[in-house]
Amino acid sequence: MPFRPLRRRWAKRPWVAAAALLGLLAITLGVAVALVVQRWEAAAGATSAGDAGAAGSNSGALLTATLYYVTEDGRALTRQETFVPLEADPLARARAVVEQQLTPPPSPLLSPFPTGTSLRAIYLADDGNAFVDLSEDVTTGHPGGSVDELFTVYALVNALTVSVPEIVAVQIMVEGREVDTLAGHVDLRQPLEPSLVWVLDDEVLESPDGPDADDPAGEPLGDEAGGDLGPEGDDRT
Repeated sequence: MPFRPLRRRWAKRPWVAAAALLGLLAITLGVAVALVVQRWEAAAGATSAGDAGAAGSNSGALLTATLYYVTEDGRALTRQETFVPLEADPLARARAVVEQQLTPPPSPLLSPFPTGTSLRAIYLADDGNAFVDLSEDVTTGHPGGSVDELFTVYALVNALTVSVPEIVAVQIMVEGREVDTLAGHVDLRQPLEPSLVWVLDDEVLESPDGPDADDPAGEPLGDEAGGDLGPEGDDRT
């Protein structure tokens, strides 16, 4: 059988050569596209990481929150500044403030909330009214008495309205339900606006002689006042 050069076979079948060339071009194009896609994904990943880093640095910002605790002698509330994460959402800021307010204060200050009181939920209406749902410990563990109840209520109301400007008034709820009072004295049937009547300023608090007799917070605070206490702490008739 005579020898036939391979080139003659290719020459007689030009479509085979064309197919091989097209296959080679397809492989080359596929590799090029894969490299372009890989580079694009790497660039996109670097951008996302940069954005995440920027977001992380922003999330490290802090908000100065004003909390309210009972003085060592139990006669008034006093301010205490602390820091909570600065959130763009006012509801998130409000939650952080309430959770911080419910934590034990530094000595010798006293918490106005019964041990175990926790935040169940918090809601913020468009009109600026906040609704704070607390656990039942705030009522079952409450010592009672008009003064202690005033401290409990207005520590929370003041902390939220002072620390979160979007909040103008606060209504306290218990276990998801509206309540008339916590211990029979302060009317909680409507949102309460802030009141600093029961708060000592720093100068009075630091004075060794105690509150000035002319200061409202220096007046005797006790159950002898009698009656239910309305939103401003006045006797109701």
